Amino acid sequence: MADSPQDVAATFQVHGSFVLRPRALLALRGIVTAGSVRAGQRVVDPPGIDATVVGVEAGLSNMYGGARQTALTFRYTSAAQLARWQSLTPEGVVLTLSGASS
Repeated sequence: MADSPQDVAATFQVHGSFVLRPRALLALRGIVTAGSVRAGQRVVDPPGIDATVVGVEAGLSNMYGGARQTALTFRYTSAAQLARWQSLTPEGVVLTLSGASS
């Protein structure tokens, strides 16, 4: 969890995910619910996701209609890491991203 409120730069609600295996990327699509997202931010909540945002794609069409969505991409290094991240990011979960880029 972030050390203090000013360490939190954004929150992001997951609406779905997909994997780009040839590039070893997990993409989470959803809505930025507070703040702004950018590459270099780290997921600080929920615990267990030791992930840094490597890319942000904004303004994606929502396949169900409604508000445009954003996709955050994360580079995984093993099948076990990917499986853990997928288990911790089901639809509806809210990610908290750090304010500091690493």
